[in-house]
Amino acid sequence: MVNENPEKNTFTAEAINPLESDSLLMAKYLFAENAPGGPQAWMNMGSAAMNRVKAGKYGKNLSSVIKGMSSAIQTKSKQWQKADKMEFTDYESRIFNKIKDVADGIVGGKVPDTVKGATHFENLNRYPMPYWAKEMDAVARDGGDPKWSQTFFKAKQAQPDPLKVESRTASTIHGKIVSGGE
Repeated sequence: MVNENPEKNTFTAEAINPLESDSLLMAKYLFAENAPGGPQAWMNMGSAAMNRVKAGKYGKNLSSVIKGMSSAIQTKSKQWQKADKMEFTDYESRIFNKIKDVADGIVGGKVPDTVKGATHFENLNRYPMPYWAKEMDAVARDGGDPKWSQTFFKAKQAQPDPLKVESRTASTIHGKIVSGGE
């Protein structure tokens, strides 16, 4: 049977905003990992997550990157459970709203990379040097309360072996121009 009045068949659905979804997950992650750290710490940790997305080898999207890098999420910590369920005290709610503002800026591209390309971090004041950091360079550190301060790491840059590098540029030896590497 054909409905003679097509207006009765219409419905309205809310559009899903992927940036909002990513921003909310970013805020929950930042709250769970380091709510007391403050805005600079939140920007730094968010930058590390975005750098992992850009690297393309830590996950297909921001959600998979964050879920893969966050020990709070993986261990279902109390802080993660609070953030995931959005069950905060009044004070925590105010902190979360500040974190959400920072997360919006990070995900929206308004906050530049604050950790020089770092993809990993650890609080070395509270935990020992992680195994993965031995193959990385420390490139940034949060300021503020050392109890919550993170050190940020990125992959070491391969240094060319000077004995294996051939020069194809002209150079001067004893005042004469010579061509190198040919």
